[in-house]
Amino acid sequence: MNRSHSSAASGVFLVAPGGRMGAAATALAELCQLRLLPAWEGDLLDRNPSFQALTAEPPGWIQPLALDPGQTLSGFDCWAEALGAWRIPSCLVCSEADRAAGLARSHWALLRHYRVPLLGLIQVGGDWRPAERRAEGLPWLGHLPTSSGDQEALAELRLRFIAASGAAAAAPPAPASKPSH
Repeated sequence: MNRSHSSAASGVFLVAPGGRMGAAATALAELCQLRLLPAWEGDLLDRNPSFQALTAEPPGWIQPLALDPGQTLSGFDCWAEALGAWRIPSCLVCSEADRAAGLARSHWALLRHYRVPLLGLIQVGGDWRPAERRAEGLPWLGHLPTSSGDQEALAELRLRFIAASGAAAAAPPAPASKPSH
């Protein structure tokens, strides 16, 4: 079952463990001066036309998925498979508690399994410890504090996010097919 779609998307899907996005999508959209699209919150009956419409959106958008990427989706194993099939660049946002519980690593593995074009991870809130994040071996883009926070860290996150999304948009689509289990 091969569902390969080339993505002309010039935006980013935000995914989070349990779909718990909080205010992260709004804060990231404001920080990076991107258009925030309404969160996808349910099992869309017409997913393929919705994905097609999304890839036709003018550049510079963020689309939060208010569902867990591992949640079952009719026609696919889960939302992560649909994101991989449509080749839409995605970014994983995790709270410090999610990271500490191993959810950042497990969700990263799930998204990679389904060949989702991943920009990296963003930690929302909590204490940011760059040396510890580097030691984890995951591609952390940075920290999005829940308050106004460190302006230098926000500027660094903005630069890394914009660079990663630009690189993802320029990359040729990788083959996407249903992985063998």
